[in-house]
Amino acid sequence: MIAWGGGFMAAGAALLDFLRELQATTTWTVEVTDGSRQWQLNGATWQATVNVDPGNWLGLEFESADPVRDRSVIYEIDSDLYDISREDQQEFVTEIERDIIEFLDNLRKGLVLRGNYRSKPVLVFPLDGSFVRVVQGLFVTTSSVHADLASARVGGGYVPVES
Repeated sequence: MIAWGGGFMAAGAALLDFLRELQATTTWTVEVTDGSRQWQLNGATWQATVNVDPGNWLGLEFESADPVRDRSVIYEIDSDLYDISREDQQEFVTEIERDIIEFLDNLRKGLVLRGNYRSKPVLVFPLDGSFVRVVQGLFVTTSSVHADLASARVGGGYVPVES
């Protein structure tokens, strides 16, 4: 159990609530499979898979396509191989859940940007008080954290990821 808003709720409960809110309030296509464990979200130029398996795994895989250059960039965040059912991992689980919610909320608000740097597709978005820059290489995706939006937006052609 994790503390959330003054009470306790199971890992993934806040994420499930947020996903249900997105389903009801956005124009995104939202499909739920595997008994609420896997959520497929789709916008005009992106798709995301959110896995919510409390006690085992929390994760987001987001892919944004550049329709002009026929390239895409992928951003992932998940609980990896950590045993999130253990009490000593609950702070980590809370951070992962919060980051997934914040990312999807920023996507909804138009704050996730897509651009290019040296012909590589890039995502830039706010997360936890900083700005994350994700660059999709041919074989490897790299990410870096920046204090301000200007330093994260190196390159050009940044536009909000279409919802």
